Amino acid sequence: MNEWSKLFSKSSFFSLKKEEDLNSDLQNLKSKLQIQDSVNGFHPNRKEEFILGRLCASKAYEMLTTKELLSLQSLQSRAPLWPDDVVGSITHDKNFVGAAVAKKSDLIGVGIDFEEMGRTKMELSSHIRSAGDLKSHPEFSDVELLTLIFSTKETLYKALYPSVQKFFGFEDAALRSVDKANGVFEIELLTQLTLNFGPNSRKSFQGRFTLSNKTCLTVLEVNPE
Repeated sequence: MNEWSKLFSKSSFFSLKKEEDLNSDLQNLKSKLQIQDSVNGFHPNRKEEFILGRLCASKAYEMLTTKELLSLQSLQSRAPLWPDDVVGSITHDKNFVGAAVAKKSDLIGVGIDFEEMGRTKMELSSHIRSAGDLKSHPEFSDVELLTLIFSTKETLYKALYPSVQKFFGFEDAALRSVDKANGVFEIELLTQLTLNFGPNSRKSFQGRFTLSNKTCLTVLEVNPE
């Protein structure tokens, strides 16, 4: 959806709706993708989702660089191994698949996350919330706010992983504010991940989000300092 591209200032973004038929150009590109052998062992639905994610990544990369990206391997962490000159992120929910790619000269990280608003159930709250998270919001139900907390933390992880090169969990960050009218959120690190990222250094990050037909897309572009 074109309106989703407005959430990005320095990244190229491409998305697909899962059940829609691909046009001939996308079908051709899909047939050219070089997918690692291990993907053949995935459940058919997961395999198709994985390939569509690589297809979106290829299109986003082409939009940014005018070059083809036919092979995108996975690291042991399962994160994509992007070409040396870019950073990127891939996401999916039950309806959509998307990818964002940015030049390393512009951003040190980009994170994106699709979530079905309300999918995250309240019984998971203790595993997702930290002490610093928003407790309520006048424009969101408790379930919707929990979905936003989940999504923004996923986005933060994807955006920072290229810099910190380590796993960090839901307890290591807190969603501090959400401005629904302007589609802006602020999230903060609670744990010192590296010398450069954490409460004693760079801790606060501002991202953007939008809701469309109950699908939430959160975006975080991390600028160099």
